Amino acid sequence: MLKLLYVLLSECAESTLRNFRKLAAKSTPVDPKIMNDLKVDGVSVQEDFLTSQQCDEYIAKIEKIIASGSSNIWKDSAGADNRIYFAETLDDKFAEFFETPKIRQILSRYTGTEKPKGMLLASRITAKEGNLGSGGGWHRDSPISHQFKAVCYLSDVTANNGPFQFIKSSHTKFAVLKAYFNKLLKVGSNRFTDLEIEKYCSEEEKEVVSFTAKKGSIIFADTKGIHRGKPLTEGKRYVLFCYFWHNEIPDHFNSLKQEEA
Repeated sequence: MLKLLYVLLSECAESTLRNFRKLAAKSTPVDPKIMNDLKVDGVSVQEDFLTSQQCDEYIAKIEKIIASGSSNIWKDSAGADNRIYFAETLDDKFAEFFETPKIRQILSRYTGTEKPKGMLLASRITAKEGNLGSGGGWHRDSPISHQFKAVCYLSDVTANNGPFQFIKSSHTKFAVLKAYFNKLLKVGSNRFTDLEIEKYCSEEEKEVVSFTAKKGSIIFADTKGIHRGKPLTEGKRYVLFCYFWHNEIPDHFNSLKQEEA
């Protein structure tokens, strides 16, 4: 009960601070559909954010960095997921994508964060036996804070090569607290088993949505919502992820920073 009370107070504090930031932030023109999608569903998709040529150029850069072995690359236990954190420090084109004005404008309107701390993750994940998909299974990026992430597909993504999966409206405070009160999810948890997700969706009449899309598409998501990258059964998937925080980058990412030249 004390833990649930703590979560209730934390949720109230988070809402208050975020709303103050949004009031203080500059008003910028943003597609109202994207903002409504984020508010209601927690996720919105836009096609043709990058051209096919731009995507191919980014893929070539990812492959070159991975092949060189000279950068700090995180790999999962199956050897399927290769992640280049802080990629914006390795290449000007990655830095340019990370600073994309439209992404920053949506971030500001949704969270009130105008000068974020963050990083760009460039990723290649391959279908290998035992892979858990991008992100290592079902999770929230934070059980309390509403967080904004931009996920840009550099390759065509089908149902078989690791689409981003999201449970719509699972990001709302009402949905989070209701799941706690109904004892569907553990209070304050941010990692979930397949069985927990099956029960949650069944009891709450929610469904897992797989975002298949062509290369160049971008997904804007509130990653307080429950999500994962679906495990791959074939092929590869290349993605750029923009991570943002209002204050500081969490300590556990420090070991993933790229060494200064």
